[in-house]
Amino acid sequence: MRCAELTSFARLLIETLPKGRAMRAVTIGTGLTSFALALAPGAAPAASTADISNSLVVTLAPVAAPDDPMSVGTVDITLRFEGLNVNKGDPLLRLPMISSNVDTVATVIGEISARDANGSLRLTHRDTDLPETGMRDAVGGGLSREWLADRAVEGAVIVRYKVPAEATLAPRGPAPPFSFTADGGGVSAAGHVFLLLPPGDHRYRTTYGWDLAHAPKDSRGVSSLGEGTVTAAEPLDGAQIRMSFFMAGRINTYPPKLSSGGFFGAWQGKPAFDAGALLAWTGTLYDHYARFFGQKDSPPYGVFLRYNPINAGGGVGLFRSFVTTFGKGKGSNAEKIKLTLAHEMFHTFQPFIARPAGLESSWFGEGLATFYQARLPFRFGLITPKAYLADINWTAARYYTSAMATVPNAEVPKRFWADTRVRTLPYDRGMLYFATVDDAMRKASGGKKSLDDLMFGMLALEKTGKITDNSDWEKLLAEHLGPQAVADFRAYLGGAMPLPASDAFGPCFRRTTATLRRYELGFATEVLAEPKRIVRGLVPGSAAAQAGLQNGDEIVDPVPQDGIQGEQTELIRLEIRRGAQKFPIVYLPRGEAVQAYQWEPVTGEPGKDCQK
Repeated sequence: MRCAELTSFARLLIETLPKGRAMRAVTIGTGLTSFALALAPGAAPAASTADISNSLVVTLAPVAAPDDPMSVGTVDITLRFEGLNVNKGDPLLRLPMISSNVDTVATVIGEISARDANGSLRLTHRDTDLPETGMRDAVGGGLSREWLADRAVEGAVIVRYKVPAEATLAPRGPAPPFSFTADGGGVSAAGHVFLLLPPGDHRYRTTYGWDLAHAPKDSRGVSSLGEGTVTAAEPLDGAQIRMSFFMAGRINTYPPKLSSGGFFGAWQGKPAFDAGALLAWTGTLYDHYARFFGQKDSPPYGVFLRYNPINAGGGVGLFRSFVTTFGKGKGSNAEKIKLTLAHEMFHTFQPFIARPAGLESSWFGEGLATFYQARLPFRFGLITPKAYLADINWTAARYYTSAMATVPNAEVPKRFWADTRVRTLPYDRGMLYFATVDDAMRKASGGKKSLDDLMFGMLALEKTGKITDNSDWEKLLAEHLGPQAVADFRAYLGGAMPLPASDAFGPCFRRTTATLRRYELGFATEVLAEPKRIVRGLVPGSAAAQAGLQNGDEIVDPVPQDGIQGEQTELIRLEIRRGAQKFPIVYLPRGEAVQAYQWEPVTGEPGKDCQK
């Protein structure tokens, strides 16, 4: 989830990665399709006993704001279901209350009307707390709202409701870009936050369409399936539908005229960089990924860009698409956004570990994506050696200075949203672990094999429909590297710090050390993950205390930390309310100095293949 502050892992979700770092997630992501059923582009659907006789047509109708005809004010939503079998008193529709730390429209949605072949249906709602389930680099379940019909349904069911273009509530804190956003003449949102679907493991012949009759002039409508009215090539399950992204209004696309397949991009607003050039680079990388993973056809794959004033540069992977954000200042650095895009797009192709579901297995999905987010673009000649090395050192610096570097993996789900230093472990510790495995594979095989082979082995298992777990990874390690590799892996899950060899990132780089300072927020870390952020646990003598922060102060606005944690000189800026006063407090959130591993270029040895 850079699936970062990632892809509702228990109301926990992936912080949309640190400013420009590949979630560095949540695209903490955050909701995704079930690990076992999630499909890479072009992959055949996994075997399923689910009913696929159902169909669903989603029609979205953006309506111009009454006071600004060039902006979207509301979105009318029509859902037409065929083949539903719902008895009286059973839930007809369901929507999580919170998805990856983002409040959905469940509590602010207007009147819902529903009818079937026998006329109007009267709906009542109830709230229920459901088990959370893994959805690749996100999660589903949790506190949800269900709507129940007053009688059994018969024939086609048509559901209509309306939401404001700014429908979701104020942000709780770090979260992926799922919520409704209306700016720049456009509106966008992930299906997670507004699509009401029946409970159960249904698959639908699915169509996404747009009614632009009352939208701002020159509006367009684009979804994860492409532009305009598009029917998915294969039945989609509910998770894939919720993981779809939708954008409409006065938006731009790359290429300007979209085809029916392959890579495309869309953006709303006016970024400070050349969005078309960025998306062209991303399209080239997508083609390389497709060849690397052996994709034989070109189904639609979309990249969506939109403005984020709080934590710009993060992103989250969705169904055959991903969304990333831009902002001002550092949030408009296109070179950093490239790595976010590389990370999130990798999620679309890679394997995942399905059990245990959710964050406890994020070491695999996020660690792999963080390892490859710069490795593959560098291998393909799309970034420079300097950019590749900078990405390695950014991750290494954040990890080796962390006071939480040895927290066991089993603790990650419990503290993921409460502590940025724990939240980033799947990315940073995962990347460094995979670097040690890649190095071991290359040296054991004389350069003939690498981490690629193990990853493709896991992907092959997943494509058979197997529900993968850690034992599958251990079997591959034992087969290729022997029992010590399995022991090392178990130690890694227990919190052991991975240390890649000096030449683990290629013959052109070597390990060194640098004096860096630990990240220290200066007060209880969970405060910034709470809806009402009241300072407590202030550390005497910390930079926060010296700057004037006091216990009991209210922090007015959400503050993303994942990116700040990785930047040694970046200040944290808090907007404080103390009694009747409101004022800023700014300080450098750093504590003790430690020696941290870094890598540097090897000079004087020309001719080596650095892009291993």
